[in-house]
Amino acid sequence: MKRLLILVNPSSHGGRSRRRWRSLAERLPEGEFVILESIEDAYERARTAHGFEAVVACGGDGTIRAVAEGVLKNEDARLKFGVLYTGTSPDFCRTHAIPTDPEGAISLLRAGATRAIPVLTANGRAFFCSLNLGIGAEVAAVANRLRPKLGDGFGTFVALLRALFRSYAYSVRLGDELLADRLHVLVTRIPFIAGGLKLALPELRDDEYAVWSVRRPGFFGWPRLLWRLYRGKPCGELIICRESRRVTSSEDLPVEFDGDPQGRLPVEIRFDDRRLNLICP
Repeated sequence: MKRLLILVNPSSHGGRSRRRWRSLAERLPEGEFVILESIEDAYERARTAHGFEAVVACGGDGTIRAVAEGVLKNEDARLKFGVLYTGTSPDFCRTHAIPTDPEGAISLLRAGATRAIPVLTANGRAFFCSLNLGIGAEVAAVANRLRPKLGDGFGTFVALLRALFRSYAYSVRLGDELLADRLHVLVTRIPFIAGGLKLALPELRDDEYAVWSVRRPGFFGWPRLLWRLYRGKPCGELIICRESRRVTSSEDLPVEFDGDPQGRLPVEIRFDDRRLNLICP
């Protein structure tokens, strides 16, 4: 019996994963490769997987999210989750030191060492990178179109500039706390946002997550804000939370997490009851 169920998103990275998965299949004979029909298919196959040591996402952030959430819902609490990254912005892999080169990733999967990581949810749906309010959804949508042509860093940069100059300030409530006149609000446990952007996060305990927000800067404040984000320097305002928080707004704000639009506010942020058995160094 195959040790690994490897779920392949053929459209990842503008379809480039189609060319890569066949080479991966030759190098990883202990894996059963399945070509996915949709993101929903990824979740369902991971949720119902039986008889495997691990389920592996072969794709980008959206594929990682769907497969990992399916593993969390699988009745086998010991089931492991691994990654063969073929996407455009490997924030999840950077955070957890998962190699993005095929040889390194395959070696890691064969070693099989795991760490149980805490998982945040929004209205019961798991996310593994960051949840963004307001311009995040627009940046993600535009960047997803540009990255295959312009690359991760420059594609994200162009999408970010476009969104910044088109955006407006808004206010949200984080539980009882008002965050007024914000340009952007982000919920995360990892420092990497996308395309080289990085937050200066403190070391978080397993029961903590961060809510970062930034006010709209003046005209001469834009370069300083972008420089600090690309350098991982402190900027904006940071709130460290432990308990569940409900995020609301009087405005109709879009929600994005793990690279894809995910509806509108309000959202309830909380930790999943289970941890993810992640294959990582």
